[in-house]
Amino acid sequence: MNNIFPKRAVSNPDRREKKVKEKIKTAEKRTFESRKRSVRISQGSVEQRTWLKNNYTNENEEMICQICKSEMPFRKRDGEYYFEAVEIAGAEYFDVEHEAQYLALCPVCSAMYREFVKNDEEATADIIDSLKYSDDPEIELTLGELNTTIQFVEAHLHDLKVILSDIEV
Repeated sequence: MNNIFPKRAVSNPDRREKKVKEKIKTAEKRTFESRKRSVRISQGSVEQRTWLKNNYTNENEEMICQICKSEMPFRKRDGEYYFEAVEIAGAEYFDVEHEAQYLALCPVCSAMYREFVKNDEEATADIIDSLKYSDDPEIELTLGELNTTIQFVEAHLHDLKVILSDIEV
């Protein structure tokens, strides 16, 4: 895919410089304040990143995204793949900590999953329902206009089904 990068020429650099300087003079100063927030502290002995890395690294030593099924986009300076461990659903579904509650996603799939599933109660409930009752390791998923699947290794799907077995959806 060869995308064309946009071009935005400056037809009058002097006029543009003057306008930018005027805008800076009247721009609001950046301000900050301290706020109290809730922070999750109950990670305990859960090693979801190691668990996911072990489950979603193939025989070629490539770590694969569960949604796009592509190799993670890059390796960090330490040689490990960069990926995001995204919790499938929130505390309304998972009241204990366990590695299987997470997905191994590339940054793009992570952002799409958070936007179109985690921020949508109905979509989250659908995923949980599918996980509870499906024997297929690929769960159908809609991310905006993209119809796709989340693929699980057998052990991951099995563990999720055990965790979800007592939850009413």
